[in-house]
Amino acid sequence: MPRLSSVTGILLIAMASYVSSACFVGMSTAKYRPAQQPAGVGIAISTPQGKTSGELLALGETGIIVLIHNKVHMTPYSEILSTELDQTSGYVISNRTAPNADVKEHLRLLSRFPQGLTPELLVQLLQAYGQTEIATP
Repeated sequence: MPRLSSVTGILLIAMASYVSSACFVGMSTAKYRPAQQPAGVGIAISTPQGKTSGELLALGETGIIVLIHNKVHMTPYSEILSTELDQTSGYVISNRTAPNADVKEHLRLLSRFPQGLTPELLVQLLQAYGQTEIATP
């Protein structure tokens, strides 16, 4: 078996140390609350009527669907002044405009229903919270 020079051995140890340390960069699932439960990310929404917060359920074509105080709400993009998401930055809705495709995709993946809400699923969700229709601001 060929022997490694001491320089080669040191380089191999340094590379292994560097590669293994890269595995721990960034947020882990142990520290990211949305990864710990079957719920969407927490979201705070500012509208002309004030600020409220809840759980991001889904993104629709005209607004976001949020669970606020055990009630399903839909807030139109045209009413949203700004949003803040728990433990997530850079992906916000603001200035009363729909999010661009990248932001919408990121938020969709953070929602409780990333696959979207079919009409049947929406009816079941509303029934679960004792509603017949989505509340609006």
